[in-house]
Amino acid sequence: MLRKSLAAASALLLAGQFGCYNTFNVSLDELGKAQEGGRSAVVTITPDDCATDECKVQITEDAKIGVTDKGGVYHPVSPFNFTLTRNQLVAPDEDLLLNRGEIETGNVKVVSGTRTTLLVTSGFAAVLGAALYVVFTAPEPREFGQ
Repeated sequence: MLRKSLAAASALLLAGQFGCYNTFNVSLDELGKAQEGGRSAVVTITPDDCATDECKVQITEDAKIGVTDKGGVYHPVSPFNFTLTRNQLVAPDEDLLLNRGEIETGNVKVVSGTRTTLLVTSGFAAVLGAALYVVFTAPEPREFGQ
């Protein structure tokens, strides 16, 4: 019983790691700004559903960006190391060449501090809960022959 509970908690923690990112859809023109790193290797872009300056997203070398083609397949792209022209996207690190007409949208994934904190806290609580369960449900020690 305890093994199943620990296995289920571990599976939830592993699956939850995919929830640590906020994903924003961006136009290809905005994604094209990430071709060059600028002076400090940081580029600020505006997501499609953003109307104010408060929701702009910064892309650094560690950011996860990519494109989704019209078939729904996600293709990762290395920031500051791709070329997006009027006709095509060339990403040499990923050995990727796509016609611009095949691309549905650009994607930017940014680490969410809130979700990451919740994931770590829930993992800690699961381990602590399992340890307390073992301690409080353990039988009393017995002498030899009892």
